[in-house]
Amino acid sequence: MTRSASRWLAGAVLVAVTWCVYLGVRTHDFVGYDDDIYIVHNPHLRGGLTLPAVRWAFTSTYETNWIPLTWISYLIDYELFELAPAGVLLTNVFLHSLSVLILFGALVRLTSSTWKSAFVATVFALHPLHVESVAWASERKDVLSGLFWMLSLWAYARFAERPGSLQRYLLVFGSLALGLLAKPMLVTLPFVLLLLDFWPLRRLARAGSERLVDADLLRRTLCEKLPLFALVAAASVVTYIAQQSKGAMADWTAFPVSVRASNALISYVSYIGKALWPSGLAVFYPHPKGAVSFPLSLAAGLVLLLLTALAIRLARRRPYLPVGWFWYLGTLVPVIGIVQVGAQAMADRYTYIPLVGLSIAMAWGVEDLIGQSHRAKAAAAALGGVGVAALGFAASLQVGHWRDGESLFRHALRVAEPSHVAHCALGSALIKRGSANEALKHFEEAVRIAPELTGPRVALASALYDRGQIDRAIRQYRLVLKIDPEMAVAHGNLGVALRERGDLEAARAHLTRALQLAPDVGVAQIHANLGMLLKVQGDVEGALRHYRAALLLDPGYSDAHANVGFVLMEEGRLDEALEHLRIARELGLERDEVHAGMAEIFRMRGEVGRAAEHYRKALRLRPGWPLVANNLAWMLATHPDRTLRDGAEAVRISEALCESSEYSDPAILDTLAVSYAAAGRFGDAVRTADQALALARTGADLALLRQLETRRELFERGQSVVESAPRREKRKQGEGVSNEVDHR
Repeated sequence: MTRSASRWLAGAVLVAVTWCVYLGVRTHDFVGYDDDIYIVHNPHLRGGLTLPAVRWAFTSTYETNWIPLTWISYLIDYELFELAPAGVLLTNVFLHSLSVLILFGALVRLTSSTWKSAFVATVFALHPLHVESVAWASERKDVLSGLFWMLSLWAYARFAERPGSLQRYLLVFGSLALGLLAKPMLVTLPFVLLLLDFWPLRRLARAGSERLVDADLLRRTLCEKLPLFALVAAASVVTYIAQQSKGAMADWTAFPVSVRASNALISYVSYIGKALWPSGLAVFYPHPKGAVSFPLSLAAGLVLLLLTALAIRLARRRPYLPVGWFWYLGTLVPVIGIVQVGAQAMADRYTYIPLVGLSIAMAWGVEDLIGQSHRAKAAAAALGGVGVAALGFAASLQVGHWRDGESLFRHALRVAEPSHVAHCALGSALIKRGSANEALKHFEEAVRIAPELTGPRVALASALYDRGQIDRAIRQYRLVLKIDPEMAVAHGNLGVALRERGDLEAARAHLTRALQLAPDVGVAQIHANLGMLLKVQGDVEGALRHYRAALLLDPGYSDAHANVGFVLMEEGRLDEALEHLRIARELGLERDEVHAGMAEIFRMRGEVGRAAEHYRKALRLRPGWPLVANNLAWMLATHPDRTLRDGAEAVRISEALCESSEYSDPAILDTLAVSYAAAGRFGDAVRTADQALALARTGADLALLRQLETRRELFERGQSVVESAPRREKRKQGEGVSNEVDHR
C-alpha cells in the first residue's frame, strides 16, 4: 500500500471510530443545563436563517457570549430539522469528526509522520474529556471553533511551504477569524503557530547554527503574525466587554487573586491526571473558593515548574516536548480561572484543544524512548492500541451519561463534590419528568449548600409554586429580592405568584419592574404575564398590547398566541381568535384549553362537526372536564340541523357528567333532560327536568328556573329543544372554556 493510500485509510478509520463512539447521541435529549437558554427557549432561533436573525447573531451578546458563527450554525440547524436534539447533536459529532480528520492531515503535513499523527488524532477523537464538548448541544461553540483551529493548522502548514504567498496567509487569517466568531478560545492560536515554527517547521533556527532560536528569524516570524495578534487582541477586548456587561465575570472579592492562582495551579495538574486516567468526569466541578488547599497548590506549582524546566532542558534533542508542553499550558490560559467566569473550578470541555499538545509530546516522546528496537516498537504499538481502545470504551460510557439531564446530574453527584449547580439541574430535570417531590428535595439541598445565592432559591420557589404552595413560593421570592433587588426573574415570578393570590396591584408593580430589568431572555414571557394580569383587571386593550409585544419578540411563542386567541374570542372577534389558536396548535401547543376554545368558536359559527371534533380532543386531554362535556352534549342534543344532532351520544355524555356530579347540579341535569328528549325518551326527560327544577328552586338562578319550566312543558308535549342558532352565552358550569395558559 502506498503512503498516500495508507493515509487515506487511516483518515477513514479515524472518522469511523469517532462515529462509533458518538452515534448514541441520536437518541439523546437536551440536558437542560444551558440547553434551554441557548437553544430550546431562545426566541431568536425560532425563525430560522433569516436576515434579521443573522443581524441578531452579529450584534447580540446573548447570555454573555459574542459567538455569531455559533448562533448561525444553530439557525441552520433550525432550517434543517427545527432544532430536534438528534439533529443538533449529530451535527456536533459531524463537526468533531471533521476536526479529527483535518488535525490528522495537518499533523501529517507538518511532520510527515503518518502513524504518530494518527495517534494524536485518535486521542483527540476518543478521549473521554472531549465528550462534554461533543455530546452537549450547548457546546457547539467548542466543536465549531475547534474545526477552525484545525483548519488554521492545516492552512499554516501550507503557508510555511510558501511563506511569501498572500493567498495562503489569508487562508490562515480567515480560518482564525471564523474560529474567533465561533468561540474566542482561539486567541492563543498565534502563540501555538510560533511553537510550530520552532518545531516541526524549524523556521526559527538557521541551518548549521547551534542556536535553537535565531533572533532575526524570530523577529521576522513575529512580524509575520502581527495581523493575527491584532485579530485575537480585538476578539479578547470584545469578549471581555461582553462578559463584563452581562455580569458573567466573578467578583475579585469572591475570588481573590490568591484563590484564583491556587486553583489554576491545581487545575493544570488535575487536567493532566484526568488526561492520563479519565475517571470521575463530571459536567460540573464546584470551585472551592476559600477552601482551596494552598499546600496542594504549592505542590502543583512545583510539579509544573519541574515539567517546564525538563521540557526546556530537552528542547535541543527533543523539541516536540516544549512544543507540546507549552501548547498545553498556553491554550489553557484563557480558561484556567485567572479570569474567573462562572462558578466551576475546572471543566472537561476546556481541554478540547490543550490536550492535543500533551498528545503530541507523548506520541513523539514514546518513539524516542523505544529507539529502533522492533520488539519495543511492537510492544509500544500493542500498548497504544490497548490504550486507544480503553479510551474509546470509556468515552462511550461517558456519552451515555449525557442521555438527558437526569442521567447527567445523577452521575455528577455520584463522582464529584455535591454542588448547588448539580442539585438545581437535577431538580429541573426531575420536574420535567414529573417527579416534583424528589425535585423539591434537590432544590432545598441546593439552597442549603449556597444560601447566599439567588439561583437555587428561584428554582425552589418555582417548584413550590408549581406544587400550589404559593405562600411559600412568595416568601422565597422575597428572600431572593433581599439578596438581589434587581433580579428580573424574581420580580417576574413574584408578580405571577401575587396574581394567583389576588394581590393584583403588587403583582403589576413587580411585573413592570421585571420588564424594566429583564435582559434579552425572558422579556416576551414578562409581556405575556403582564397581558394575563391586565386581562384579569379588565383592561382588554392593555392585555392585547402586551401579548402582541410578546409575539413581536417571539413569533413562535405558542402560549401567547393561545391567550391572544382567548381574549379575542371573548371580544367576539372569532376569525382573529381562531387564527391565533390555530397557530398555537401548529407550534405544538396541544392543550385542552386550546381545543376547547376552538370548539366554542366553531360552535358559535354553526360548524358542529368541527366543534365536536375539538370538544372531543379537549376531553381526551382532560377527561371528564364538566364545562366542555356539558357544552358538547348540549350542542349534540339541540343543533337545528337534524343530521348533526346525536341524542344518543348526548345522553351518554350527560349521564356520565351527572354521575360524576352526583346529580347535584341543575344545569347538568337540564342538559341530560334535553338529551333524553333529543333521543326520543320524553318520560326520562320530564323526570330529569323535575329533578333539575327541585334543585333550581333552592338556588337563586331565576333565569335557569324559568328555562327549566319552559323546557319541561315541551317535553310533556313530546317536543325536543332545538336552538335556532348556536348560543353565545356561557353555560352554567363556568365562565368559559378559555382558561389562560400560565407563562412562568
